[in-house]
Amino acid sequence: MKKISLLFVLLFISFSWLLCAQDGPAWAQNVKIGVLSMKRLQQNSAKFQKIREELKAKFNSLQKKLDAEREQISKIEEELQKQSMMLSLDAKEGKEMELGKKTRHYKYMYEEITQEMKSSEYEATKKVGKEIEKIVEKIAQAEGYTIILEEGTMGMIYYNNAIDITDRVTKAYDATN
Repeated sequence: MKKISLLFVLLFISFSWLLCAQDGPAWAQNVKIGVLSMKRLQQNSAKFQKIREELKAKFNSLQKKLDAEREQISKIEEELQKQSMMLSLDAKEGKEMELGKKTRHYKYMYEEITQEMKSSEYEATKKVGKEIEKIVEKIAQAEGYTIILEEGTMGMIYYNNAIDITDRVTKAYDATN
């Protein structure tokens, strides 16, 4: 009984395959696939570069604050080292406490700035991603794409450049306000 059932299933699969193999499966006849390279989009998009420069400027501004704080710590350490023999015990303790306070403040600032930069980068990435997703969706609907994949998607080994829509998406993204 099991052999008959297995034979029946194998015959059914073979017959189905033969029917579909003649002209190809009906579902595959109207499939249109596109590929988007986010790496190239990021490199070639003027709007993306502007966002990157804004983030870099913000980072540099925050880094200057950190550098100024670190310079103050170095100055106090240097003073303490040079004057340690001439300072009274109370003055020395005062300088050490000031150094400890500045060092803790620096660590706090460093953590805050690091978190702020991560947050800014995350928000910018999220915003850009949503904008690009909307553009890709519009292009896909207007041009009848079945699926658009990101270059480097797991399992994608090769694609013909004819299905690459990166330049169109980049132009559309740069055209948005």
